[in-house]
Amino acid sequence: IKTMEDAKSDLVNVLQSLESHWVVLETELVEIQRDIQYCEDCVEKYGEYFNYPLQYLKELKRTKKQKMKDIIKAMEAFNANLQGGKKLVKQLDKETPVVTQRGHSFNGSASRS
Repeated sequence: IKTMEDAKSDLVNVLQSLESHWVVLETELVEIQRDIQYCEDCVEKYGEYFNYPLQYLKELKRTKKQKMKDIIKAMEAFNANLQGGKKLVKQLDKETPVVTQRGHSFNGSASRS
């Protein structure tokens, strides 16, 4: 069974990893777009021989963009869960404030015991 700290650590690691992947994908897309433009220029200049690499690059671009969309969906899901969690905490705090070991309620106010 994972502790709350393990869960927090996992969440932070996943979010940081998604952000890192986003940066890499974004950089790759810029380079792929440059290569697509170069291939299009080569098709005009040298003919159909460059169509296959051009189509490959366009498919690669679509694949990278889809991965970025998947990252956005995952981040939206995290955000939705976070918002739902915040709403639940607010509701629970109103109903029954949690007292920590230090004698303070979870929402930061002192306990009345």
